[in-house]
Amino acid sequence: MAKSKMTITFDGADALISKFNRQPAIIQKEAGDIILNTANRVETRAKQFAPVDTGYLKQHIASEKTGMLSADVTSSAEYSVYQEFGTRKMAGKSFMRPAMAQESPFLFQKLQNLLKGGLR
Repeated sequence: MAKSKMTITFDGADALISKFNRQPAIIQKEAGDIILNTANRVETRAKQFAPVDTGYLKQHIASEKTGMLSADVTSSAEYSVYQEFGTRKMAGKSFMRPAMAQESPFLFQKLQNLLKGGLR
């Protein structure tokens, strides 16, 4: 099955990652845990927002850690990109972008707190 992949880039993310790369390994691990936790939250939220006919789309949304400071939230339903963005004949019923928009403030707040205050 093909995975629909969408990349969301944050302004200032490169500078933030650069700061974390200069931190001790334990801080980097904590940042990775925050990123994975946020990906899990995005997955949960995307499942809440996903349109339901048979439930297939919702069942095929998953998150996974892909690196020290990265994680993916994907949908392996072949038609998920059409649901997200629509087609020329059908309006989209976005579920990934609203999920990410709602959870991104959580991610940045947690990462900023970690950089400013150290480990929890």
